[in-house]
Amino acid sequence: MGEIYLSCYAAPWGNDGTIQAITDVAECGYDGLEFPSEVVRRFEDRLHVFEEILDTTGLKLSGLLQRINLLDKDKADEQVEKAANSARFAGSTGRGNLIICHSEPVSAPITDDDWLTVGAIVEEIGCRCQDFGINLCFMPRARYFGDTDKDLKRLLAMTSSEVVYLAIDTAELTLAGMDPSKVVKAHKDRLKTVRFQDVSGAKRRAETTSSKPGSAPQFGRGAVNFEAISKTLIDIKYDGWITVDITGEAAPPPEAALAGYRFVMRRSGIFPY
Repeated sequence: MGEIYLSCYAAPWGNDGTIQAITDVAECGYDGLEFPSEVVRRFEDRLHVFEEILDTTGLKLSGLLQRINLLDKDKADEQVEKAANSARFAGSTGRGNLIICHSEPVSAPITDDDWLTVGAIVEEIGCRCQDFGINLCFMPRARYFGDTDKDLKRLLAMTSSEVVYLAIDTAELTLAGMDPSKVVKAHKDRLKTVRFQDVSGAKRRAETTSSKPGSAPQFGRGAVNFEAISKTLIDIKYDGWITVDITGEAAPPPEAALAGYRFVMRRSGIFPY
């Protein structure tokens, strides 16, 4: 079994709730926190404050989630620099991953030229992340770029295994009709982050991917088979972060985070309880 650490996604606390999120998550017992990239804008000029707050709780920065337009060739350099700034922030606070996903739903067919654009942007961001001592992880999303087995394999094949890694979201893969356990097995050597998020069912895409309170079921009561995914992670000797994402749950974030923590600790078989 590899070294697995448990973090919580901070977005449900809102942009003004960073400090409260850190306090609440630490009290639950998590090892770290993953933040939306907006935290960079709020704290890049007072990084020491952010680091001190984390240090007082013992939490680590597990990662930053950055949404960028991978298909916008005209703004490719801008996208790379935007991600590189987040990578610089993450690298300054430890060795958390930079997780990127495409920011716009994809409705038109993706051309070979589009693929060249995506590959170049992702590879360049991966190289910049290496400069700051962190890993870049691409995360597929339902209805967005890279949400089929074929597309995911193509992206990973056209990027270097030494600079571009994979993050998976159990909810997004389920919504896309992909089996999270099979994706874990197929890409175990590139996998660095696993996001545990639940959904009501694959047919309710708009509602289940929403951040609106009540749009997602209580963690562990939806369509995602966490037990099977956890077993697969144990089988492959996964080494990395598992991030509990409670976005969209009806319960207040502190309550939902604690329930998610208890579910993973007691029922996944990954952590001794």
